[in-house]
Amino acid sequence: MNTTTPIRCTTVWLFALLTGWGGLAMASTPTEKVVCTQLPRSQWMTEQQARAAFDAPRYLLVRFKISRGNCHEFYAVEKDGTVVEAYRHPVTGETVRLTRVPPPTPVTAPQPTGQPEASGTPPAGR
Repeated sequence: MNTTTPIRCTTVWLFALLTGWGGLAMASTPTEKVVCTQLPRSQWMTEQQARAAFDAPRYLLVRFKISRGNCHEFYAVEKDGTVVEAYRHPVTGETVRLTRVPPPTPVTAPQPTGQPEASGTPPAGR
């Protein structure tokens, strides 16, 4: 019987996302580079303005950073466990790229059917 709860799976998934474990959790490959602007940062939205434009309160968890391509980069987790990676233009707030990674599906062990084994011998105890 699988005793792992959905909360525990989600917690592990969030931890992996935030600590950078398993590059597969991130939606972009390391070689991809999204470039947004070369404008000076004095013309950019503040982090608070960017979070408001991203609608951060609707997510369970949001991580904000500035990407190498001068974008506001968000990693967020929705209530159903879907991970969202968003690159937003730091001046206009326009979404440059949005990627969604569905939550991992739990692996469950096959349930016994009570049918005889393939060898033709009945299960033990019969």
